[in-house]
Amino acid sequence: MINPCTESPRSARRAWSGTVQRLFESLDLQERETAAEISESLAVFCEQFSYVPGHTLSLLMARSFCAVGDRAAADRILRHDRAHRSHADSWLDVLSAEYPFPELYPLFSSRALHPLRLQTVGSQTVWVLDFGRVLLTDADRHEIILLQTLRTLTEKVSNVWKKSNGQGTLAVKGLSRLSLAARPRSAQNLPDYLRHVLARRAALCGWPSIPSVLLLDL
Repeated sequence: MINPCTESPRSARRAWSGTVQRLFESLDLQERETAAEISESLAVFCEQFSYVPGHTLSLLMARSFCAVGDRAAADRILRHDRAHRSHADSWLDVLSAEYPFPELYPLFSSRALHPLRLQTVGSQTVWVLDFGRVLLTDADRHEIILLQTLRTLTEKVSNVWKKSNGQGTLAVKGLSRLSLAARPRSAQNLPDYLRHVLARRAALCGWPSIPSVLLLDL
């Protein structure tokens, strides 16, 4: 992958633009009406970073096509990427223009938030929130503001259930490690707190259903 730290901003942008264009050509998307514009905008975005993983670049490309209404192109990109093809439909739902992608992007790019299929919950897509991959400061982990940290993250994540009107499951991973900052009694109540936050979000959004909470690291 390109390392813009070793190149000038202009050459880095040109290199990223070429990378995206080659990916478009491999997927036969280069003739799409918005392909050139998307290629340039992605190059401008990517040059800010020293490294952009392939799975993240696929999400960025798919999001760009979703934002201009070309769901078919976005679907082709996601199904080409091994990290996303099994859950392409779930990704397409949350990459549409109506979702707050900038807020969720850090969680998506770090794989802290990603879809999963579990037979125990049927055909519904489960969204996994892995606290082991969430970048939290020491202050975020302090017991005094731990609940505020959890509330903010859960409220952001709840946006993935807009289309299903709250029907779905939040699978939480790494909560036991995060809860070490809390007193034992408080730690035991953290799953219930997440359920409370989701119930409140469902009420505010007018959803008929409330996402359930499933712990993956009991």
